[in-house]
Amino acid sequence: MSEDNVGKPSGAAHGDAPFDRKDYIFFIIYIAILGSFSSLVNDMYLPTVPEMMRQFHTTPSMTQLGISATMLGLGIGSVVWGSLSDRYGRKHVLLVSLGVFVAGTLVSLFSNDIRFFIVCRLFQGIGAGGSMVLSFSIPADRYSGRQLAVIMSLVGALNGFVPAASPLIGGFMADDFGWKGIFIALLVIGLAMWLWTTVRPESLPPSRRLKSAGVRTYVRAYLRLMHNRRFMTYVVTKSIAIGLLFSYISSAPFILQTHYGMTAAGFGILFGCNSLALIAGSMLIARLADIRHGLLAGGVIMCAGALAEAIVLWLDCGIVAYEIAMVPMLFGSGMVFSTSNTLSMEEGRSDAGSASAILNVAKYIFAAIVIPLVGLGDIMHSTALVFVAVALLSAVFLMLVKVMPKAAENLGNN
Repeated sequence: MSEDNVGKPSGAAHGDAPFDRKDYIFFIIYIAILGSFSSLVNDMYLPTVPEMMRQFHTTPSMTQLGISATMLGLGIGSVVWGSLSDRYGRKHVLLVSLGVFVAGTLVSLFSNDIRFFIVCRLFQGIGAGGSMVLSFSIPADRYSGRQLAVIMSLVGALNGFVPAASPLIGGFMADDFGWKGIFIALLVIGLAMWLWTTVRPESLPPSRRLKSAGVRTYVRAYLRLMHNRRFMTYVVTKSIAIGLLFSYISSAPFILQTHYGMTAAGFGILFGCNSLALIAGSMLIARLADIRHGLLAGGVIMCAGALAEAIVLWLDCGIVAYEIAMVPMLFGSGMVFSTSNTLSMEEGRSDAGSASAILNVAKYIFAAIVIPLVGLGDIMHSTALVFVAVALLSAVFLMLVKVMPKAAENLGNN
């Protein structure tokens, strides 16, 4: 494929429509924001987590359940909205899910105790699940093969900017506006995306939708995908990497602010700088000759960084060593995210909504499981143990990817 054609809509996925560069740029930005909702609803308020723990008179583990509830909600929302979008199209389903997100965010502002807040976060996550799942299926409606890999790498890089900017913004907002001010900002973002979606075209024409609705139809689509060994291997590989990332995200406020004594603003700056490593890893994928080799290379870098970080945490080596080990872990994670997203959606193209739902629900269930574990006992030691366990599990699935036969299509040459 010539360099001039990189990122243009694939004939197989989007007909022979003429290429519009302006629309392409706005499409990437739009999809990147949709795909960033999980970072927005979690990372932006991370600097306020220690203060929320004191305000709600609760424990670190209980406070972290607010993150777990969102992860669970994202998983539930992915299943619901992904299935519905295969039958009714992407646009109307996305509008409804964004409406749920806006409602959940608004109600959360009236939380007076941690339990009510956690329930609100669950519904907030369910609504955000629509934007997450459709941020994968909409590009798969329009792009394929190497072109899909390019757009996933671009979107992944932009998605990396949100984790970089969200805690930075949240850190500066925390002192003056607290967590409620941050949630008002999320409410505005949700409303803005709802309005933008109203003017976006539908990406899935009626001729390519499921012909019938109902639980049996959706179950058959999910069973087809779950019996696809290649698809599920990529999905689990991505899920494990997400678990590692959220182990870091949920532990970072306590390690950097409580243990190392950083301010909320300082935490936001450092957390944002770390996220640049994710951007670099994601951007690298667009230049690789073989996407699967990129997954394996990224996985090795990620696991090595995680094991090094575990040693640093266990021995309490200081913040400089913490950062030295964290950068390669996040860089490798960025490579894993972009490559596994592309490979998964290529395998599940015929049921893109359901495929995206499985991809999202699996990773968020795994994240919801590991997040509370880092808050048990000594957070330095518990986080180190979680990093070791996740790195070893990731290594097992990377070996499965290595020995698995390649698909008929070669993403490196399309």
